[in-house]
Amino acid sequence: MNIEKIIFNSPYIIRFLAINFYGFLLSRRRFSKKFFRILDELNSNLNKSKEEVNREQFHLVKKNLIFCYEQIPYYKKLFNEVGFKPKNMNSLTEMQGIPYLTKDRIRENFDQLTNPSITKSDYQIHSTSGSTGQKLLFKLPKSLLYETNAAFIYRFYGIYGIKPKDKRVTIGGRKFTNKEPYWVVNYFENQLLVSSHHLQDENIFTILKRIEKFKPKFFQGHPNSIFRLATYVTKNSLILNINLKAIFTTGESLTESNRKIIQAAFNTRVYQQYGSGESCFSAQETKDQKNYLLNYEHGYVELIGDKEYKEVVVTSLQNNVMPFVRYKLGDYVLPSKQNQKYSKVPLPYLCSKVMGRIDDIVKDSKGNEVLPVVIRMTLKPFLKDGTNYQLIQIGKVNFNLILVDPKKELLVEEVMSSLKKILGYEICLEISYKDSLISDGGKIRNIINSNN
Repeated sequence: MNIEKIIFNSPYIIRFLAINFYGFLLSRRRFSKKFFRILDELNSNLNKSKEEVNREQFHLVKKNLIFCYEQIPYYKKLFNEVGFKPKNMNSLTEMQGIPYLTKDRIRENFDQLTNPSITKSDYQIHSTSGSTGQKLLFKLPKSLLYETNAAFIYRFYGIYGIKPKDKRVTIGGRKFTNKEPYWVVNYFENQLLVSSHHLQDENIFTILKRIEKFKPKFFQGHPNSIFRLATYVTKNSLILNINLKAIFTTGESLTESNRKIIQAAFNTRVYQQYGSGESCFSAQETKDQKNYLLNYEHGYVELIGDKEYKEVVVTSLQNNVMPFVRYKLGDYVLPSKQNQKYSKVPLPYLCSKVMGRIDDIVKDSKGNEVLPVVIRMTLKPFLKDGTNYQLIQIGKVNFNLILVDPKKELLVEEVMSSLKKILGYEICLEISYKDSLISDGGKIRNIINSNN
């Protein structure tokens, strides 16, 4: 049994101490002096004109491409092959001569894409499968993971009156308990962590009462998890004694019907964030909820294709360890049609709609809803580079688990055991293998309920 499982099954005081120790370490990294310096710089950019932002964006991209040519072996070779000279670039359109970076190319050129002058202590290896393909490994600088990403988030939050370390409720996917209570307070960040894995009706009322007692200024988390709380509030005609400034959602698609229910239940506005696990870029909704604003300092985005929804191609601007240039993320968005001329914020419009995760909610053997994030976080530890899955519910207790596992690396018995723990030991789980998964508009549906 690993240390996390020991903590999950420990008494509350042990979980509280462990999470607060971890929270103390994270808080020191996230909210360092460097964080506040970056945040001040980002906030000052909101006072610039749109013309100034456009010029700065060009210079940031050019500087990054020069860096890639001089420091990253893969790009030096690639730019030479296609005759691209970043120092001579006069327009962003000149980037179109650079071949796209794909997930397969990243796997094939992993070492060549890495800055050889960076030490191991300066970065961490992360992975993502997103909603478009197989698991992918990549490197992120620690400064980006902590201070920089936090600064981008809190610039966005600041638009709605939120300050660093204001009280927040986080309903994320990471599991931290198997026992009641299904929450814990991280005092070092004024954060109430609520478990998405335990949002059953019998638990929600006490969770809501704890949220009331905590008196948060905002929520953040997965939209389906927050929607689960909202439907309980609505169904039971509850009136909550909390005064939220906003709710911020990320990681899954937020439907307009669900947004309306959440906003009515918690008497506040809901704003969606959009980004990638590779931390190539980030964006967030405008106040009128009609467009997404791109953090131009984080990444440069091109929208390609001749169909209504355009494919997202990103160039990272904050990764000096393993930068991605013209990376085909696999996401599709609907370009903004609204004129930005009258926008009060100078950040460029990215799009009006994101074709995000489209996973279904499934039900366990007792008929209880199991959120997609619970399935994803349960299976994530088992995935290897180049693997993926699709879980399909085809009856009350019948499930098909389709695996993409070309090297047969996945520990199937452990995967089945973990799924049965959350779906019920009575379920019938059939395993099969495929070379690829069914794709819907460029997105892979990892979790499908065919009973819907």
